[in-house]
Amino acid sequence: MRSTFSGLNTATRGLYAQQVALDTTGHNISNANTEGYSRQRVNTSTTRPETIYGGVGAMQVGTGVSVDTITRTRNAFLDQQMWKESSTLGYGTASETTWGKVEGIFKDEPPDLGVQTVLNNFWNSWQTLSAYSSNASARTAVRERGAELADTVKHACQQLQNLVRDTNENLVAKVADINDMSGQIFSLNRQISNIEVGDRDHANDLRDKRDLLIDKLSRLGNVRVYENSNHNYIVQLGNVTIVDANRVTKLGAASSSDADYGYEIKDVTVDGSVPLQKVEFASGEMHAMQEANSTLAKGYMDKLATISRFLLQEFNGVHRAGYGSDNSTNYNFFGDAGVDYAAAPLVKNGDWINALKVNSELYNADGLNKVAAKTGAVGSVVQTSVTGGKGIVTGTYTPSAGNADKYMNFQVAVTADGIQYTIRDANSNVLETNAVSNSGTGSYTLPYGLNFSIASPGATVGDSYSFSVPQGNASGDNAVRLANVLKEPTDPAGSVLKGAALDDYYASMIADLGIQSQSRKRVADNQKALVTQIEGWRQSNSGVNIDEEMSDMIRFQKGYNAAARVVTSMDEMLDKLINGTGTVGR
Repeated sequence: MRSTFSGLNTATRGLYAQQVALDTTGHNISNANTEGYSRQRVNTSTTRPETIYGGVGAMQVGTGVSVDTITRTRNAFLDQQMWKESSTLGYGTASETTWGKVEGIFKDEPPDLGVQTVLNNFWNSWQTLSAYSSNASARTAVRERGAELADTVKHACQQLQNLVRDTNENLVAKVADINDMSGQIFSLNRQISNIEVGDRDHANDLRDKRDLLIDKLSRLGNVRVYENSNHNYIVQLGNVTIVDANRVTKLGAASSSDADYGYEIKDVTVDGSVPLQKVEFASGEMHAMQEANSTLAKGYMDKLATISRFLLQEFNGVHRAGYGSDNSTNYNFFGDAGVDYAAAPLVKNGDWINALKVNSELYNADGLNKVAAKTGAVGSVVQTSVTGGKGIVTGTYTPSAGNADKYMNFQVAVTADGIQYTIRDANSNVLETNAVSNSGTGSYTLPYGLNFSIASPGATVGDSYSFSVPQGNASGDNAVRLANVLKEPTDPAGSVLKGAALDDYYASMIADLGIQSQSRKRVADNQKALVTQIEGWRQSNSGVNIDEEMSDMIRFQKGYNAAARVVTSMDEMLDKLINGTGTVGR
């Protein structure tokens, strides 16, 4: 026979189940804004029925409800997808920020301080000097604009090195964060494993904390997570397993020095490993920082080194070939005095930037006189007769007193009677015409300071030559050449710029920087949209919806009240049975 009190047990189980459901709903509502929290639900099932016998045989009578488990609504596939895409987003946003800083050094430079502006000012100063080469202020402007260019290049290099320094500091801080999170994950592994032993209980809140740590860890690097049979997370970050069932692998930051520039570089390593094991990241913020140190910053330092090398070798080469107002020659404009950087190139890229400065000799008392604005004593020697001999002609020009600023043209013809010469001024007026003896070879001195020589195999009758003599200190023909070397394409075979003009080389560098920066921004924006979409899917599955929870609360409250009414009814029935039975007639 069925127990008289069995109905009370059924109703009591109902009360307990509805109470647990209400408690869980309250827990969900309380944590609606808790980061990483997953909505929990109560899983119930009917209890084992009781067999009773009626007029037609055995029957199964329900005995109530059983609370089996409280689990969280979580989709493991979405978690894995989120961790993967979050790592890519971490790389994209960090890379966008770093490229933006580099772009700020060059492209978004202050209009009066940037490399492009300073290059243009330097070119303009040589253009001015070409027209006013005997003007001391024009020579001073060239020297100071050169110093400004050298300082700007060095400053840009220093800013890039500061970027590396800041990245190093950020990297060290992120390594500390990784170690802290890996320690917490290991501790949570132990707690979850102890609670879920036997696969009966579910450590929901602890699992949420552990997954939230993985969420944060995935922004830093490419992370792979596996759960073993004891419910421990095995976490791989980059190429290293940082957490397993038995231990935590701590990371460190080892220092090294860049071979070219000498600045400090921080590398992520396995702490205490011998030999030192470097941690390589395929994505995430850590990969962006490694890329900034090893590729980005140094790549643009190398470009600045190329510009410095061009100025020290090729620009200097044109200046060394020219003549100052004191007829001095073979002087550097950039770098140290007496060093031919083309004949003895520097070894390290950083040395080119360090060597870039205006020659200190140009700051001496007579330093401005050594700015080589003219091509020399003789501007050009031209053999005008196409049927003449093959004599090699060289010449020098030493202006006599009063003729330093006069333009003159010397025309020399070899005749049977000797060497006939004609000297004209800038207006083609004949200043002098005469003849000197001709031996076919040898040196000759003409009036107004022209000295020339004819080398073997000598000249023959019919040969003719013209000498265009610069305007002394007023000549700016070499200043024109120096201005042109900044703007005109170089020889692809012999130039460090591989055929590009310096102006074009820098413009191409800035254009490439802009394209790369925009590309990183586009990747970051696209990845943000993708991660937002995945997070939306995850929230729709695991997030707390207040409206749904309020509906559940009312539903469970009604269930609890109904179960309580059953208990009350059973109480009344039993009270009648116990206290009212057998009292008739008393």
